[in-house]
Amino acid sequence: MSEELFKEVRKWIYEYFLENERAPLVEEIMTHFRLQRNEAHQVLMDIEAAHNLALLPGTQRILMAHPFSAIATPFKVTIGSRRYYANCTWDAVAFHVMVSRDVHIDAFCHHCAEAISIDLSSGKVSSTPPNPVVFLSVPAAKWWESIVNTCSNNMVFFSSQQHLNEWLRKHPDLNGEALTVDKTVELSRPTYSGKIELDFTRPTKEDLMKMWAKIGLTGDFWKL
Repeated sequence: MSEELFKEVRKWIYEYFLENERAPLVEEIMTHFRLQRNEAHQVLMDIEAAHNLALLPGTQRILMAHPFSAIATPFKVTIGSRRYYANCTWDAVAFHVMVSRDVHIDAFCHHCAEAISIDLSSGKVSSTPPNPVVFLSVPAAKWWESIVNTCSNNMVFFSSQQHLNEWLRKHPDLNGEALTVDKTVELSRPTYSGKIELDFTRPTKEDLMKMWAKIGLTGDFWKL
């Protein structure tokens, strides 16, 4: 597969998600790029290997194209008149960084299911309740060992630090990092800024750790 085709298909998938509020089908990729099924599947697997999407295991169907989710999740994102599902708390916040537009997030507290409403505008955060917490419970080096498990079960919102503390008391085996929404916006910049551009590439592990360190995210949890 050529690098040019890789870039064009990756960009098109993101543009398709933005425009249509759903994942493109492999058949639509085949038609748009005039590819055979095995060629389209190979491109998808290569994009997956570059950590830009995840396929539904055992299929040729797109499950995730971060931050987009192809299925309903507890993280609904509204941009203008369009609505999307994010894979996790981080992805919900990362929409704002990726599209550089106002974003509204509807989510739930992982502890009590209280509704959480967040507005992101020009990097500024307003929310109800006023201080929701983003909790990541899988160390960075293990995120892609099972990205579906990481996003679905281990990157969640809590309505407050108190609710997170109550959850941790009931689950003493869990460890992780608690972030404000503002900090999560900063966390998103290295991997989501410019993600829709043709020449986007993920930073190297070394560069990511340096970028995270600049915003105070250091220690074993953030080692890649």
